[in-house]
Amino acid sequence: MNEWKIGTAEQADKKLYAGLKREIVLALGCFLAAGFLWFCQIRLEQYGLAKRIAPEILRFHVIANSNSEKDQEVKLKVKSFLIEEIYGEMEAERCSQTKADMISFLSANREDLERKAEEFLRELGKDDPVSLEIVWCEFPEKFYGDIMLPAGKYQAAQVKIGKGLGHNWWCVLYPKVCITKDAVAVVPETSREELKKLLPQEDYLALQSKRPVIHVDFQLRRLLNRWYSYSSASSPSPLTPQ
Repeated sequence: MNEWKIGTAEQADKKLYAGLKREIVLALGCFLAAGFLWFCQIRLEQYGLAKRIAPEILRFHVIANSNSEKDQEVKLKVKSFLIEEIYGEMEAERCSQTKADMISFLSANREDLERKAEEFLRELGKDDPVSLEIVWCEFPEKFYGDIMLPAGKYQAAQVKIGKGLGHNWWCVLYPKVCITKDAVAVVPETSREELKKLLPQEDYLALQSKRPVIHVDFQLRRLLNRWYSYSSASSPSPLTPQ
């Protein structure tokens, strides 16, 4: 009689276990599918926004020679040197500093900027060549203070140091968001005003989106709690005769 009760209880526990397992797998599958669709939707929206604002923006992309600690330090020093050179020379020449003016200046002074960067490198004890090109390339999503630039393809002044195989550094050359410090707490007000003039209001407001905060509270949590309660109740096992 006791053996029959134990067998019946064991079958019931197996059915409960199988049912919970199916529910958890189904809930997890739904969660992953929803997450994937949400990710795709966000990416589509970002690329759409990037496509609209890219014609008004010039990014700055500096690629290190390698990922060695020394080359990464050199990369940051070179980007700061070039930013000061570009803005300083444009101001001295009284360029209007529109995107077209900046591209024109960089194209006309490319060899001079490359030479100055290489001379700066020699002062740092490096003899790597430096190249500067205006290119279109993919950029990931990037936050500059409370301004978000979406992932997408942008025109950029791209600087390669040496072999250009190391980690890269990027910012916005126009409007002026690049500064010589690595951390930007607040985008300069002049850059905000320039962005407002260049972009439709809807797109400008979209750039001020806050970093996403994801809160997880769904059916899977309830199922996992049931699973935990079941497991706890099973230790010691209820099937063990007393």
